[in-house]
Amino acid sequence: MRLVTYLESQEQLSTLIEAGVNEAIIGVSNLSRFGKLSAAMACELAKACRENDIRPVLEWDVLMTENVFNMTIKSFDYIDLSLFDAIRLQDPGAVNYVLEKFPQMPIQMILEAGGHHNIEAVKIWQSLIGDKLERVILSLELSKDTLEQYIKELDVEVELLGLGRILLFYTPRSLVTPVFGTEKETLELNQSTIEVSASSEESPHKGFPVIENMHGTFMFNTKDIYLLEYLDELFDVGLQNLRIDLRFGHDLGFLKRIRSLMGSFSKDVATQIKNDYPNTTIRGFFHVNKSDVLFKKLKNYRIQRSDMNFLGDVIEVNKKKHIGIMLRSRQNELKVGDTLKLYTPDGKEKVTKVNVIKTSAHEEIENAGHGQVVFIPHISGISVKTTVYKD
Repeated sequence: MRLVTYLESQEQLSTLIEAGVNEAIIGVSNLSRFGKLSAAMACELAKACRENDIRPVLEWDVLMTENVFNMTIKSFDYIDLSLFDAIRLQDPGAVNYVLEKFPQMPIQMILEAGGHHNIEAVKIWQSLIGDKLERVILSLELSKDTLEQYIKELDVEVELLGLGRILLFYTPRSLVTPVFGTEKETLELNQSTIEVSASSEESPHKGFPVIENMHGTFMFNTKDIYLLEYLDELFDVGLQNLRIDLRFGHDLGFLKRIRSLMGSFSKDVATQIKNDYPNTTIRGFFHVNKSDVLFKKLKNYRIQRSDMNFLGDVIEVNKKKHIGIMLRSRQNELKVGDTLKLYTPDGKEKVTKVNVIKTSAHEEIENAGHGQVVFIPHISGISVKTTVYKD
């Protein structure tokens, strides 16, 4: 099994050499979603990799509109592809471009996202790319049994992420800079990256890493994938390539320990590496694909109607002034003098007595019913999507 990882600087090369890394993924900023290198530096690193028996692979994994595509391909005026052993692609347009312009270039196809959860979807890329398809990078959502089936049926090598961040969501839009008032043009000009932590309105989960750069906005799982405890099983199913992603500030020193583990597997050592890893980890769907049992968790139980005292939910909060409630119950009315229980999305419970009810026109009323939006005095700690009940 080959050890595959990312190379982002000249300083990192010695660590990869010492760890016995077989293949280095090199990302140019214009071509790679998280690449930071210039074309010149990428070529220098590719030369250095070959001199040290590490396969250099160029990453072109951005998804592109027509205008972006036409700008992106200009990067190849400054990149000597003969210095790279293969190119990693995700966009079908990029695949077609490489097949036409660089027909001798081996292709590694990234199939981690989208509709690649059946063997026929993967095989179609074999028929389209032909003998230039060197490898497919498969989804973490495939179970061990499915992975084994794919490896047996496919005529190309397979790669799987063994450690690293799990991408949950991507959009080419800039979702972070508007919050901070940063102009998108400034971000693109500087080719800088913004990373923040996000929380969910639908659930109490928080701490989702979110990155915005010149290619768009990316949100990751709060936990990283960790399959090294099942390395022996990955060997058994015939996996040829294991990718370790230690970008985003992690210690590359883990690579040497992982290479040692690949040479002599020990469950205890794998567990110790996991314990030393700074982020919380999960095994994903490797043993059993449980996606069908998670539907009941997709909605936050704290904001779902649970009894006949339900009135509605909070749709607006104006601090120190009022909260707006959409009355959704056809059976219960809200009246002046009622006592309310309010349950926030993060599980807090608040109790208040209604002394004043106002309409959106600021008129005081004595009662209100289904379909109306009413306003009561502000209550601290209340957020949008708080559910409201009569006590």
